[in-house]
Amino acid sequence: MNKFITYREKDEAGILQYYILQKDFPHIIGIIDNKPSEGNWYSPIAGYYLYVVFNYTLRGKMIPSYKNIGEEISAVLDSMATWFCAERILPDEKKYKKFKINQDVSIKPQ
Repeated sequence: MNKFITYREKDEAGILQYYILQKDFPHIIGIIDNKPSEGNWYSPIAGYYLYVVFNYTLRGKMIPSYKNIGEEISAVLDSMATWFCAERILPDEKKYKKFKINQDVSIKPQ
C-alpha cells in the first residue's frame, strides 16, 4: 500500500499545482516545484530540477508542535521525493524530460 497520494488543485493564485499528501498522521502536504523558495523545507527529486516543498498539513497552514517535528518533516519530504520519482516520473519519463538534469556534461580533469 502506498504511503502517499498525489492530486492536482489550483492554489490561492489560481495556478494548477501538483501535490503529494502523506496518508498517515501528521498528513504532511508537499507541492512539486521547480525552484523552492528560501525558508521552506524541501527535498530534491534525484536527477531532476524538481523539488518537493513543504506545504503544511491537511489541517491547514500550521506546523505540528511536538518534539523533533523539523526532522520528521525533512524525512517525510525525502520519502515523498523518492516515491514521486519511482511512482510518477520513471513510468512516464517523457512528461518530465524538460526537468531532467543534463547527464551529458563532461568534466575535464586539470
